Amino acid sequence: MAQDRGHHEIAKLLLEMLSLLFPVWGDISGFLSAARNGDLARIQSELARNPGLARTANDTGDTALHQAAEGGHLRVMMALLDAGANPDAVRADGARPINCALDQRGKPALIAGVLAGMLLARGASYNIYLAAVLGDDVYVREALHHDPALANFEDTSHRRPISAAALRNDLELLRLLLEHGANPSLPEEGAPLGQALWIAVYQNQHEMAKLLLEYGADPNTAPESSGSVLLHAQKDPELARLLLKYGAEDNTGDLDRFQRLVNDNVLVEVGLLLREHPEFARQANAFWGEGILCVPANKGNREMLELLIRYGARVPDVSKWGRFYYFKHYEITALLLKHGMNPNHMNWHHVTLLHDMAQEGDLQKARLLLDHGADIDAIDEEYRSTPLGFAARWGQREMVALLLENGADPNKSGAPWATPLAWAQKKGHADIEADLCVACGSLGEV
Repeated sequence: MAQDRGHHEIAKLLLEMLSLLFPVWGDISGFLSAARNGDLARIQSELARNPGLARTANDTGDTALHQAAEGGHLRVMMALLDAGANPDAVRADGARPINCALDQRGKPALIAGVLAGMLLARGASYNIYLAAVLGDDVYVREALHHDPALANFEDTSHRRPISAAALRNDLELLRLLLEHGANPSLPEEGAPLGQALWIAVYQNQHEMAKLLLEYGADPNTAPESSGSVLLHAQKDPELARLLLKYGAEDNTGDLDRFQRLVNDNVLVEVGLLLREHPEFARQANAFWGEGILCVPANKGNREMLELLIRYGARVPDVSKWGRFYYFKHYEITALLLKHGMNPNHMNWHHVTLLHDMAQEGDLQKARLLLDHGADIDAIDEEYRSTPLGFAARWGQREMVALLLENGADPNKSGAPWATPLAWAQKKGHADIEADLCVACGSLGEV
């Protein structure tokens, strides 16, 4: 933010302090992106020019090795390690490259295991948490034999062996950890009351859930943005009864039940409830910040949306994740706009959907918003920019052209450092800079 606003002395001070935490070396975003995308040729070229890049980080401690591991690119990882990358670099969120490698989102378990094995062979530290992730029972047993306190070990990523065992559905390993004193309610990443029980319930592991509750797992745990364990047990009466027996707080009233039925697309039951309680559509819409329509919109459940809209449900004017919920499917977006969705829908930073589409370069959805009267020169509160400014900042040249064709003001901004031209210059988008100079010149302003 300091750099964006031209506060260069403050930016320098912040970078000096960050360099004490991480090996920060200027702007390495392109290098990190190449690692993330598996661009071996570029990585090799950059390392040949400057081998020190292998050990550098951005201002959150992210290294190219983190990014390559997350993307599942073995050859890029090997090139970085050969050039001196630190296999145990810890970034701001606590993750090491091996944690990124074992994150299976987007890659098969076998690949994740191969990546982790390579990192271990190249010097990454091993611990009881990683052993639990990999199902290394021998290591876990030996570690607990020498130090039972390791049952509650917290990895740098702020996760514990017990949640790793739960995620693997490894009942015996979980039992072993509990018998050695593992506390299932200790805080973990995103789960201040523990995560193992939530995982067990989410995976419908009855025996595991019962065991965790017997050993004191908090029955009200609710990892961030994931809902409570009781909420996830509603489809399984046996699990729900078990949680209630151990003290789960039942806050699931009629509106909660209504929301679950909507989210699960149970069309017939929702219709019956609305005929009996037509006010539910409006009440539920006001109760949840994202609006009752958000989940069916995200899932593309058109019939459910039309039913709720008939009973008065509407998209709120402000929400946190509107771009992900309401703008995922073009046809659904068109339906919502037709039925009164505000084309200037925004988040709490006044970033409108047109800002979002400008940043992403989604021409089709941007045209749809403009056709419904979206404010083409709206200014957000963080970047102090119009949608044209967003397009210029993120290098979306076609979007810049579209917005200019539709009358966007090339000089409009909330601050001198936030004009579209200023963003194009700061971010090095020479083609967009030239386009904007032409547009400004035609208006007699630069």
